[in-house]
Amino acid sequence: MDTDTDEDFVKGLNDLEKTIEKQSIVSFDPMCVRQKSNWSKRSKIYRFDELDFNPQTLLKDIPEKSPKLDVLLKKIDELDRQDMKKHGKKFKHFIFSDLKSSSYGAKILASALIAKGMKLAYNAKLKPGIKKKLAEGSDDESDDDDYDEDDEGTPLNLVSLGKIKRGGDGTTKKKVKRYEKIELLSADVLNKNKGNNFLLLSSVAVYDQPISVSLKKEILKTFNARPDNIYGEHARIIVMDSGFKEGIDLFDIKYVHIFEPSTVAADQKQVIGRGTRTCGQKGLDFHPQQGWPLHVFVYDLKIPEKLQGSFMGTKTAIELYLKSMNLDIRLLKFASDLEKTTVVGSVDYELNKNIHSFSIPMVSLTDSDNLNDHLSKGEEALYDGGAKKLVVREGPPLIYPEPKRLGFEDMRKYIKDNFSEFKWTDVKMENLCADKQGGGSGQIINYTPTQDFIRNYFTPTNPVKGMLLHHSVGTGKTCSAIAAATTNFEKQGYTILWVTRTTLKSDIWKNMFDQVCNESIRHQIQNSGLQIPAVQNKRMQLLSKAWRVRPMSYKQFSNLVSKKNSMYDTLVKINGKEDPLRNTLLIIDEAHKLYGGGDLSSVERPDMNLLHQALMYSYQYSGQNSVKLLLMTATPVTNDPMELIKLINLCKGPDEQMPGDFDAFARNYLDDDGEFTEKGRGEYLDDISGYVSYLNREKDARQFSQPIIQHIEVPIVSDIANVEKFDKKVVKDLMESDIPDLKRQILEQQEELKGELGDLDPNRFNFLKDELCGDLEGKEEKDCNKIVKRNVRELINEAKVEVKKIREKIKEVKGLIKERNKSKQGVMKDIKENSEKYKEEYEKYKESLLYQLKNKCAKKITRASKLAEVVSQHPAIVNFDERIQAYNDRISELEGEIKALVENHRKRLAHLKTVLRKDLSELERGVIKSTLLDDKKEFKKLLKIKNKSLTVSKRDINKNVRSIQQTRKKYITKIQKVMKKKIKEDNKTQKQIDKEEKKLRKTLRKQGDYEDNVQHEVLTKLVDKYRSKMLENMVDYDEDQYAMEQEKEEKKLAKEVDKKKVADAKKLDKERLRQTKKVEKEKVKTDKKAAAEKLRETKKAEKEKAKADKKAEKEKKAHTKTKKNMK
Repeated sequence: MDTDTDEDFVKGLNDLEKTIEKQSIVSFDPMCVRQKSNWSKRSKIYRFDELDFNPQTLLKDIPEKSPKLDVLLKKIDELDRQDMKKHGKKFKHFIFSDLKSSSYGAKILASALIAKGMKLAYNAKLKPGIKKKLAEGSDDESDDDDYDEDDEGTPLNLVSLGKIKRGGDGTTKKKVKRYEKIELLSADVLNKNKGNNFLLLSSVAVYDQPISVSLKKEILKTFNARPDNIYGEHARIIVMDSGFKEGIDLFDIKYVHIFEPSTVAADQKQVIGRGTRTCGQKGLDFHPQQGWPLHVFVYDLKIPEKLQGSFMGTKTAIELYLKSMNLDIRLLKFASDLEKTTVVGSVDYELNKNIHSFSIPMVSLTDSDNLNDHLSKGEEALYDGGAKKLVVREGPPLIYPEPKRLGFEDMRKYIKDNFSEFKWTDVKMENLCADKQGGGSGQIINYTPTQDFIRNYFTPTNPVKGMLLHHSVGTGKTCSAIAAATTNFEKQGYTILWVTRTTLKSDIWKNMFDQVCNESIRHQIQNSGLQIPAVQNKRMQLLSKAWRVRPMSYKQFSNLVSKKNSMYDTLVKINGKEDPLRNTLLIIDEAHKLYGGGDLSSVERPDMNLLHQALMYSYQYSGQNSVKLLLMTATPVTNDPMELIKLINLCKGPDEQMPGDFDAFARNYLDDDGEFTEKGRGEYLDDISGYVSYLNREKDARQFSQPIIQHIEVPIVSDIANVEKFDKKVVKDLMESDIPDLKRQILEQQEELKGELGDLDPNRFNFLKDELCGDLEGKEEKDCNKIVKRNVRELINEAKVEVKKIREKIKEVKGLIKERNKSKQGVMKDIKENSEKYKEEYEKYKESLLYQLKNKCAKKITRASKLAEVVSQHPAIVNFDERIQAYNDRISELEGEIKALVENHRKRLAHLKTVLRKDLSELERGVIKSTLLDDKKEFKKLLKIKNKSLTVSKRDINKNVRSIQQTRKKYITKIQKVMKKKIKEDNKTQKQIDKEEKKLRKTLRKQGDYEDNVQHEVLTKLVDKYRSKMLENMVDYDEDQYAMEQEKEEKKLAKEVDKKKVADAKKLDKERLRQTKKVEKEKVKTDKKAAAEKLRETKKAEKEKAKADKKAEKEKKAHTKTKKNMK
């Protein structure tokens, strides 16, 4: 493609800067973190089954290469010393590692124990002449390789790289078997090293060979032997990896060491469960209050606070591991809430309360209004279909309706009314294992209340199609299933299918013939005196036809439902072709492996889509006679909590399925945090009603040891000074930790200056004039505009101060970054000098766990996030991709041809074998057998030629693909250059456009034709501030105007008052004169009147006096006359 085409392509793109913007992301490889947290750097000298094994070097290197292994070994020594001092003897230890690897995990632990002076209780001799053979064809392993080909989770590309390194052409050389068969050491040999022997169960090869099933049994038999090995006389420590965390019983252990914290609680429970089997510690002394304490130590690496920034901000290695896997936090909360809610919803919740020492609060179902009230008055409950009682009653006979599944509340009541006899009694602290020292074939065990409940509740007539037995380890799940199968299903003609892991297929017979749970055999022992034969073939003859199909693996059952094996043919003969699972009880042990079986091999992994389809078809097609399913597990959730939902869905009909996808489930049942809503909880409890049985006997100290868990966090590094002295990456992280944030600050502040703060034109605030002065006129408007203009000037000055502060801040941050970079260069130079000056010390540090974890597991990815997506549309890149795809298709075709060749050969052999089964003459049979042998030989040669041809073709094709990829990469670089050129031109053009636009805005503002919206936080605050100030100024102006008016009015009033005062004075004088004259006039008048009155009074007095004198004279005369008469 030419340059013009590239330029045309780039012109059609938007947002070019973001397209080529590079992002740096530090990510950690989860598997690498898991391995390096275990042991820093692999080497043959650390592996006990390698000829180069050097125990002294291993012991010397442990503190640096695995600090927590160092602490684990010291912890064992410390515990042993304490036990010797207190009890006079040592006790057994169980060490578990999650890793399945030749160089990490259980094998490095075993190597460390050997280096400490312990003896592995089995051995394998070197084959004669092997050293010479190895010397001739060395197959050395590079210590720089971080993966073994047999490591679990090893990236395929790294395995292939290793093969190419060793084989040259991508073919793998067959590994030389150096050792003869592994043999356990004799009791006499073990006694010579009494108390100092250990055992190893490893999923990867030991002495160039896998641990066989028979060897595993012998190892466990030796470790669990009573009384010979109660205190570890023959084998005091057992080490194992995650391939053996299930189906393993460990007896009489006192200590458990978990070398890596489990990612989910279920895994830790399973690990501890190996040592908490029923009466598993009965060989040890029983404490009357504590029972059998089991001390569990979980080891993890602690990251110093100063270094946490280099490890994604995590505090421990397990945190780093989990974070590197990008787990959804909602799932963690959901897992916890789901477990609690499922326990509450279990069918036997009330029956098992007494045995559960913990309490889970009862959930209130306010939304449940007896939605499943199926049993009306007068009906007898046949819900369980268990043992029937003959009841004589009056009245007409009862007609029983078809059983229906009950909701949560009704199921609680139903269980209480009909199954109370299976309730666990109150726990009384006592040793329930004291009388169980005996045993042997044909021992009838007493059912626990839960086992008795299951066999009576889960029956052919129960409307639930299946059940999940969520029972803790050691509670007798196998016995529960056998008892349920033989109590009702076997008697009603059901075929029993038992599905489990390949390695556990034979474990069922223990509860069938030794500790007998089979009801038919129990009946014969009790009533006919049956003696269980010692020979397995004769034992099998005791089983009914229900057990004619022997236990199978998950994969075998997948093949059965896909009609690929003879077991399918057997079921068709029994139940018919339409539904081979009709009238079949399907029991699946270790059911968590169905959806969470990440550690299952591809050969063993089941096809869950096929299994689900087969079950749903049987439920629909056969109705009441469909398959019945019994799932058993101690840990239904291993990785994803939705595994539990999917398991329960297997037990439910097609019309009752819950969403199997987390997001869909969350929409129906959960809140935003991943926990149940009140309504969702009620619906979920109704959905699972009757399907789950929950029993947890972990806290039943009468028969189970009691785990006491202690977390031990070991510092990942003992001396940070060494890190700062030698480790460029860690120191660089420390010095650059805040630089991205500082650069982000600069960009944000530069963007601020490009916007409103870079265009502080006074006219952009004209809106304030309109807002404050728009309703005014004349002088008031003019004065208002002056106030606004003055304040806008002050506002802009203050804004410029803020702009100056931002510029100074940018300058300061740039200076800080410059100083950091300068300082970093100096520190990097010092580290380089240190690594040269203290070379031996530096090389030792490079072997340390912290260095390996940071430098091998962390990867800094810098890429243009959108570039790949954008350039994929370029015609040239499309052409490259089509050519690469064509080559990949060709590889697929070649591989398909070989697969077709193999399949055709398989079919031909199958056909010839079918012919052999017919009635043939000896001659015909001989010809066909000869043909079979010849076909096999010829096909082997042909396949070898084809594989070799395929290898050569793939090598040539891959060479061409790499060439195209290199050309493609160069072309993308070319497109990037065109993009950068276009960005530079666009930026220059945009800068000129911005300048012209700014000038135009200024002109338009002056003309009043452009109005701004102030949005920047600094300016909006200043506008608010000065708007208030302007309003205050306006108020002050109004007050001044009012004062002036008041003064004028007051002067006017004073003048009027003075004028009035003068008039009032004149008026008062006039009135006073008038009053004076009036008074004088009145006085004259009064005087006259008084004189006249006085004269009148005088005359009247004189008149009265004359009258009185006259009267007196008259009286005197009368008296004189009387007096005379008397005489």
